[in-house]
Amino acid sequence: MPKFGQKEKEWIQQDLLTKGRDLFVKRGLKKTSISDITKAVGIAQGSFYNFYESKEVLYLEILEQEEGKIREQLVLPFFQSDTFTRESFKSFLMEAFSTMESNEFIRQLFDEGIMESLFRKLPEEKVAKLASSDVDFFTPLIGKLQSEGAIIDKEPEVITQLLRMVFLLFLQKKQIGEKRFAEAMDLLITFVSTGLMKKVD
Repeated sequence: MPKFGQKEKEWIQQDLLTKGRDLFVKRGLKKTSISDITKAVGIAQGSFYNFYESKEVLYLEILEQEEGKIREQLVLPFFQSDTFTRESFKSFLMEAFSTMESNEFIRQLFDEGIMESLFRKLPEEKVAKLASSDVDFFTPLIGKLQSEGAIIDKEPEVITQLLRMVFLLFLQKKQIGEKRFAEAMDLLITFVSTGLMKKVD
């Protein structure tokens, strides 16, 4: 296998992430081979393993990047704002759902059942990291709102899991059935945003 310089490694890794994302969106995880990815990047197939253990590990890193962008652009600004009301919380959840649904890469996780394949093929430590990512991220944010008296005093991890459950339902629209889904989801979000508030404005 060829030896790459540090700058070349950085360039190749970024290209693997960019080209890999394009291919995964276009063909899906199952139909995209490591050979497809390395051909797009312009490296030998064997060189792929200098960077990633498998295409699933590459897929996971791309997923973490996508989630990171959403957290930075949408989640953090909301949780760090000075105003928190039932209506602002509901609007935030709806905007978050819309953002995730419009993201082709994230939506594909559920449309094609990729999540199950990832859990089955990723190393255990990667699965554990993926499972704990939301809890690690949201716990201090939820703790902040609780310290300000904005939401109920339940374990932050429980509240995080509740929000994850609602997000998962939203991304299962096709499986649940699209007829009147939007109305039902709007009602559920109203219940959740109201129920989590310590004081309803």
